[in-house]
Amino acid sequence: MTIGVRSLRRRPLLSGLAGSAGLVLAGAAPVRATDWPTKPVRVVSPSTGGITDTHSRIVFDALSERLGQRFYIDGKPGAGGGISAQVAARAPADGYTLLFCIASLIVTNPFVYENQLYDVDRDFDPVAMLAKAPFAILVRESLAVRSMAELAAYIRARPGKVTFANVSPGSLAHLVGELYLQRIDGRAEMIPYRSVPQTILALSSGEMDVFVSPIGEAKAGIAGGKIRGLAVTTPARLATLPDVPTMAEQGFDGFDIAGWYGVLAPKATPRAIVDKANRELNSVTQSETYRARIAELGAYMGPPLSPEAFRDEWRAEAAQWGALIRKIGLKLD
Repeated sequence: MTIGVRSLRRRPLLSGLAGSAGLVLAGAAPVRATDWPTKPVRVVSPSTGGITDTHSRIVFDALSERLGQRFYIDGKPGAGGGISAQVAARAPADGYTLLFCIASLIVTNPFVYENQLYDVDRDFDPVAMLAKAPFAILVRESLAVRSMAELAAYIRARPGKVTFANVSPGSLAHLVGELYLQRIDGRAEMIPYRSVPQTILALSSGEMDVFVSPIGEAKAGIAGGKIRGLAVTTPARLATLPDVPTMAEQGFDGFDIAGWYGVLAPKATPRAIVDKANRELNSVTQSETYRARIAELGAYMGPPLSPEAFRDEWRAEAAQWGALIRKIGLKLD
């Protein structure tokens, strides 16, 4: 019985120590979050090359410099970006895995793919918006049209014969083309390609008629002389393409459309880490150096957004694009 007595006598002390330890740990957690990051941070990306990859490195190289800790890009392409989202969603919610997100992962993929690899609301918390990436409507140089109205007439005169190239079915670039066709009551043939450079080459060679392109690649294609820019999907003309008019200038309202880049964190990442990441990323994206660099890629950044404002923006876009996707009956496995 001596053992029982000794055990009983020790329990209050052990309980007290455990309670004290719990208080220490509880007090320490916010400090750890504030000190984040204390080790390298993995940034899962849907791309391993091209402008998306370049943009991710511009952002996170700058963040690495600000915070004195390495943020490294881990490219996981595939399934319209879905592989990267699935990988990030399965990571620990400790602030040491983030998702570099393209708009289509959130605002179009959930409506396009029958078998989703992730659920945005269930699997992720918003962190920060990084940039807006508008589009240019391009045609092969030999196509006898010089405005969006002329293109509309050309398409209506040849129902189902004009070819629209797209890189990723269900992407925003693809849907800009579909929205235009809906607006003009026209039909065209959508032809998928594996990459933007391949598509630009097809347009330059006359293999394709029309392509809705990211601005960065559009600029290079137009400079080559084999491609004509008909319009940009921005509220005002771009300094990088000053001779290309906006859709609104040509009488097509509702085409102030841009893809975007953002950062998400696995669901239940500590709020203090999310808030710090938001503040630091907003500091990066509001700098003149950053804005100048992304302008070269055909992107721009507006005022900084809180995590909640970022989520509100993507939900509004998802409602808009979801309605169009349902209307045209676009579904992929």
